[in-house]
Amino acid sequence: MTPDTENAIRSHAVALNGQTAAINLIGGTTLTGTLAYATTSSSWPAGGIVYPDFLQITVSTKVHTVRLDHVSSIGQG
Repeated sequence: MTPDTENAIRSHAVALNGQTAAINLIGGTTLTGTLAYATTSSSWPAGGIVYPDFLQITVSTKVHTVRLDHVSSIGQG
């Protein structure tokens, strides 16, 4: 995965946090459910943002934790 692709996936995940999303995984599996992806602030550099390397998606009542490098694309579900 290129840095540009990873940044695009992170940006989409931030925008869709708390909404229904479709996560396409490398290998062809798609998970559709409620997305949870929250950033945190960092003290260094001042005002910096920390982006997690994973996201969570709740499908029905089951929570799936997915590493970002396993995601091929993300979109509104």
